[in-house]
Amino acid sequence: MYHVIVAPRRHVPGFYDLDVQEQRAIWNVLGELRERILASQPVEKFVAGFVDVASGVEPAHTHVHLVPRVAGQSATLPRGAEWVELT
Repeated sequence: MYHVIVAPRRHVPGFYDLDVQEQRAIWNVLGELRERILASQPVEKFVAGFVDVASGVEPAHTHVHLVPRVAGQSATLPRGAEWVELT
């Protein structure tokens, strides 16, 4: 199964290093992508994986994986992310 990665324009190591407007922009993009995918695919649910980059790793660029889950299909979720189910 495919998935989408959303990254902020500004390079920071963690999601909470972004200011509130930047965090809100990411949530808005995730919501828009969710709606577009739902309109074109038979998706059961979504999970989002928030990745904070370890100290000293370059480029220090946090990002979020948006993974649509389809009934009957398995998916290997990328490691190193904090996963949450979106409703």
